[in-house]
Amino acid sequence: MKRIGILGGGQLGRMLAQSALSYDVELHFLDPDPAAPCAGFKHFVLGDITNFEQVYQFGKDLDALTIEIEKVNVLALKKLSAEGVKIIPKPEHIELIQDKCKQKVFYQENGIPTADFQLISNKSELLEHSQLLPAFQKLAAPAGKGVVEIKPRWMSIFDTG
Repeated sequence: MKRIGILGGGQLGRMLAQSALSYDVELHFLDPDPAAPCAGFKHFVLGDITNFEQVYQFGKDLDALTIEIEKVNVLALKKLSAEGVKIIPKPEHIELIQDKCKQKVFYQENGIPTADFQLISNKSELLEHSQLLPAFQKLAAPAGKGVVEIKPRWMSIFDTG
């Protein structure tokens, strides 16, 4: 029986667990939320998926490790991979998707369809590209920071909320 670890025990982890019922695998979950959807599973570990030592200790005795969210400790995954734990997706790929700017550039350079984008590093660059507003901002890194709508000041007169 293969022992598979999942960093994150949320809704995606639960769906993965349901899909895995047909296979001869033992699932292990690491999640910081004691009320996570996978918290009731036999091999649920309460811990920080961004903490090097906790991710390393969680994964070192597993056959394979995957993620349900990209906000994980990649350095721990690289060490585990070097020690023979199969990491899916590869730590280098997780590292790429953790930085949304690098991810978008990768898509563009490799002909992968993606929405139009403009990389902007500071407020003066934003002002230089004000013709693009309104727009949505996605922080480059760290992953998991969400999306913010940016509007020109003159549009605020139309806000009713």
